[in-house]
Amino acid sequence: MSVIGILFGCIVYLEVRYLRQKHRKRRTYVIVVSTAVILFFGLELLFYMREQWTITIAIERLFGPIDRMIMRVEK
Repeated sequence: MSVIGILFGCIVYLEVRYLRQKHRKRRTYVIVVSTAVILFFGLELLFYMREQWTITIAIERLFGPIDRMIMRVEK
């Protein structure tokens, strides 16, 4: 997980350096850095929960109620 943090830190550094060279507005800095932070936390969350959460659980939670409604109508 620390490797992921180091890589994201390098990416943010390169992005901010590029923005400084091009004299971008403060709003652009905020958008770029906030996007990187959100993506970092999302990736860390997925990395942390990879054992507990799978895509099949998400699909069952999403489509399970619809499936039950369809089965009731058919009976």
